[in-house]
Amino acid sequence: MIEALNTCAGASPEEILKCVTDAVDAFVGEAAQFDDITMLCLEYKG
Repeated sequence: MIEALNTCAGASPEEILKCVTDAVDAFVGEAAQFDDITMLCLEYKG
């Protein structure tokens, strides 16, 4: 997870979610998904 987040540091929230989704897909390979995956990415503009 940390590696995936570090590779897309500075990206938009949408790009970060795509990067993490791609990393999860690469990790699980052809294994069947047996649970839901929920992600939330926030951009702080304070």
